[in-house]
Order: sequence, then C-alpha cells, then structure tokens
Amino acid sequence: MLTEGVDVDLGPLGSARVSSLLGQGGQGYVYEVRRSTGEPLALKWYRPDSATAVQYDEMQRLVEIGSPHLRFLWPLSMARVATMPGFGYVMALRDPRYLELSYLLLDTGPDGRPLDVDFVAILELCRQLAYSFLRLHARGLCYRDISFGNVFFDPATGDVLICDNDNVGVDDGSGRVLGTPYFMAPEVVRDQTFQTLPSTETDRHSLAVLLFYALFLGHPLEGARTDSGVRDAAWLRDHFGTAPVFCLHPDRDDNRPSPIVAQYWDIYPQFLRDLFVQAFVDGLDDPGARVTEGQWVKAMDRLRDGMITCPTCQMTNFWTREAAVTRCWQDSTELRPDYLLGIGRRELVVGPRTVIRSDHLVSGVDQPHVLGRVERHPSRGDRWGLRNTSAHSWPVTFPTGQRFLLQPGHAMELVEGAKIQVRDTAVRVRRVRVAPTPVGAEEE
Repeated sequence: MLTEGVDVDLGPLGSARVSSLLGQGGQGYVYEVRRSTGEPLALKWYRPDSATAVQYDEMQRLVEIGSPHLRFLWPLSMARVATMPGFGYVMALRDPRYLELSYLLLDTGPDGRPLDVDFVAILELCRQLAYSFLRLHARGLCYRDISFGNVFFDPATGDVLICDNDNVGVDDGSGRVLGTPYFMAPEVVRDQTFQTLPSTETDRHSLAVLLFYALFLGHPLEGARTDSGVRDAAWLRDHFGTAPVFCLHPDRDDNRPSPIVAQYWDIYPQFLRDLFVQAFVDGLDDPGARVTEGQWVKAMDRLRDGMITCPTCQMTNFWTREAAVTRCWQDSTELRPDYLLGIGRRELVVGPRTVIRSDHLVSGVDQPHVLGRVERHPSRGDRWGLRNTSAHSWPVTFPTGQRFLLQPGHAMELVEGAKIQVRDTAVRVRRVRVAPTPVGAEEE
C-alpha cells in the first residue's frame, strides 16, 4: 500500500502526491492524488501479484491508444514511486454524483433514500452506454467485462461513466479477463477449456444484459427455470452457458420472469421487445446475430420520440403508429397524441416532455442538445406550442401561406400543416386522427 504524502511520478504529467485511500479491490488500491497544479486524479496502484510485466505493457498500450470517449475513465499515464517497486496508472476522478448501476435495481441511493430515476434518464443511460461501446469497438478494442460494477450513472440525468478500463484490450482473440458471471456470453461460460475469450461479439451480449437490467429490472435469462437448484458452477454453466433460455422467449414458457420484469416488458413497444428477442434467442447461439450498438442507439431514440404522458395518472407510456391501440399501463386510459412532429423519417409525439434535439436533424449525434421545447396551453389541454430555445431564428410557413420568423426564446402554436425550418431540416406538424377504440375491442 501507499501512504498519504507519498510522491508519485506520472511521467509526462509530472508528479503528484497521495492524499487519501478511496477503495480497494482484487487487483489493487485506488487513491486520490493531487498534481502540483492542485488537480485531483485517481491512482490505481497494483498489488505485487498483479503488477506483472504483461499488465504494465497492456496498460502502457492503452495510455498510448488514448480514450475512445470521455465517458471512459481512461488511463492517462503510468505511475511509479521512486522508493518502492510496482506501478499503477492515473485516471480522472469520478464525480460523486455518479452511482454504481446496481443502485438502479435497488431503487435506493447509498444513503438509503429512494432514487427518483425517470424514463428519460433511463433511456439516456442506455443510449450513452450503447454509443460509448460503439466508439470503443470502432477503435478495434473490446471491454471484456461489461457489468454492474464497472458502470456508473447520474440518477438525475442518466449520464454515464465507465470505469475499470484496465479490462480493455485489443480485439485480437487474446486477453486474460473472461468477464463477470451472469454477464458473460454463453460461449465463454460453457467453454471449460477457457479457450473462448471475450471479443466485440461477447461484449454485445454483455451490453444487452446490462440494457435489459436497466429497462426491465431483471436478468434476461433468469426466471422460473433458474429458481431451482443450488447456484453453483454447474447451475451457472447450465442456465447461462449450455442451455440458456430467454425469460420472455416467444415460443417457450418454462422460464417466465418475475412479475416486475413481466410488467415492464408490457410497458415497452413491440419494436424494442423484438430487439431483445433477437439478442437473447437468435443471439445466444449465433454471436453474429446479436444486436449492434447502433441498433440500440436508434431504439433508444425511437423510444424517446414516442413518449406520451397519460392525462389521468401522468404516467409515462410509449406510443407507436403500428400499435392498434395504446393503453396506459397504470390505469388503462386509451392514449393517442394530438399532434406529431415529422422530422425526416422520425416522428415525435407532442407532449409535455417533447423536445427537438440536434440528433433529430443529424442521426447518430452523441450528447444531443435541445433546440426546442413543446409546451401545453395553460388553459386548453388540446392546444400545444413550440418554443425556440436555440440561438437561431426559424422560418415558419403556415398552411395558409403566412410566413414569419420564430425568434429565439419565442413560441408558436402548433397547427396542422405548419412547416418549421430548423437549420437545414423541415419540421412538419401533423394532426393525429385515430378513432377511439372501445375497451376490450382489441381482444375480440
């Protein structure tokens, strides 16, 4: 261990001094250190049995490659102490507002207070995870150990930080890290020779498990079938390696999930359920069939576009044009939006939480920022307005031919057929006309 006040050589980053112990794990200790400039950093210092020449070379390689995205608390430089053997590396210090992802399932924070994580934050969390691993894989790297313990999130916003990046390696079939039980791909779990090593394809399985946990609050392969037996190595190999069964398999009902998972499954629209069937039915046996990071990003965007608030209980639901009818999962109120905003191929449900973001104009944008917000009329619930929150004026054309500029900070009423030019993209206002469906009619 290092003691408070010890000087650490950070190579090109200069020197730093150990200020406190933050935690420890199987490989070593994590300290807060401060550079001569006063900047705080986190130092991971390896235990003697982990401080091997191979580990040093791998970490030095990651330092030289550089971070694929700022969400990764990436190794910035190697660290040495002149008076003792061993080594470590420094990374940015994690802001305390970020919690380990397991707190999402507990629905309580470290202080025991309930967490207030809404659907917007959960979808943002999932989107950021998918986009971050997309960037990692695009660099020819694989994470190898995607799990709860390595992902942190801000409950208020869904913003993500990915830690323990000394697990990362080049996707070349090498590596010493197999992953974390329950998150490892089946081909890794069932191989008792330990020759099947993590890759981009195994990362995609682990990512899908993590997203399933975030959206449905349970494991995709746990259910009635896995409830029996002793949870030993044989049990793990059977249910997660040799004979895994998706708990919401469309053709098998022998591993149905807990009521909570089943309830959330019904909340989300069919297109999302289809992706998870692809991930945990087709993708279990065929790694090439697994859902890609880009598919997850598009799915999260589509979910966000379809969010609709129940007018009676204020619960968030998801509307799609393909569904014959959408009923609130809380009180069965039939839901349909008054208006849609058409932006290219995307349709935004008009509601109290609807925003136009930069990714609506250019697909695949990371960390999109808000350009406009929908607002409800203060006394007429069926009338809606759009406020320009950007720094640029928007040309607006009404169906009558009337034209004007919507200045920054100003709002306009949404009327059918209006066209709003946001930068180079036309936003078209469409009225939704759907005949109400009597309760029970969709079951006939």
